[in-house]
Amino acid sequence: MNISKIPYIARWCKAISFRKGIPWIRRQKINLSGKKFVLINEISKIPDEQRKDYILLFYADEKHFNAFYTELDETRLSKLQGFYAIFGLDYSTYPDLDEDENRVAIKRNRRFCVYCQQHDILCIYNVVWTGKSDYKLAFSNVEKNSIIAVSTYRIQDPDDKMFRKGYKRMKAAIKPSLILCYGTPQKCMEKDVSAGLVLCIPSRFELVKLELAEQNGQLSFLPELMSA
Repeated sequence: MNISKIPYIARWCKAISFRKGIPWIRRQKINLSGKKFVLINEISKIPDEQRKDYILLFYADEKHFNAFYTELDETRLSKLQGFYAIFGLDYSTYPDLDEDENRVAIKRNRRFCVYCQQHDILCIYNVVWTGKSDYKLAFSNVEKNSIIAVSTYRIQDPDDKMFRKGYKRMKAAIKPSLILCYGTPQKCMEKDVSAGLVLCIPSRFELVKLELAEQNGQLSFLPELMSA
C-alpha cells in the first residue's frame, strides 16, 4: 500500500487491536421507551440537562463526526456520555471502493463502538457491509441478542440485492433482539417490521417531508421512539 493511502490511526485506537482477532461488541441493557433521537449535526439544539433523554445518531456527512474518531479525547468522550445512548459511527462502505477501503470503514465503526462500550457509554453497533468479503469482519463477534442498527437512507433501490443478501447473513450471525433501521425499510425487512424485530427511525429528510405536509410551522428532527 502506498504510504499516502495508509488510513489515519488515532492514538486511542491502539487500545482496540484487530491483530489477535475481531474485538467483541457486547450486548448492553438498553431501554428505548420514551427516548428521542438527535443527529450529530443537530445537538446544539439540545440543552445539556436534557441530553439523557436522547440517543445520538451519526447519520451525517463524515465532516460532522470524523473528529469523534480522529480526535476522540476526554472532552469528546464526556460529551458522548452526556446522552442516554449513542449509535456507532457511520463510516460507509461502497461497491465501487476496493475491499481494503471498505474494511477500513468497518474497522473504524467497530473500533469506536467497542471503545465507547469500554468507557461506560451505551453504544448501539451500526452494522455496515457491501459484499461477501465484508461479512466476517462486520458480523462476527457481536454478542447474540444485541440491539443493533442499520441504515437504508442512501440506498436508492427498495429491494437492493446486495443489502438483501447481507441482511440475511447478518441476522443469522448476530441474532439481534431488535434492529433499529434509519430510513425506509428494504423489502426484505417487511416481515421483520411486522413482527416487531425491526423498528424504523425516519431519516432527517423523511421527517422534513412529514412535517412540511402537516404544515405545523416548525421543523423538528427529534422523533420520539415508541416502546418496543
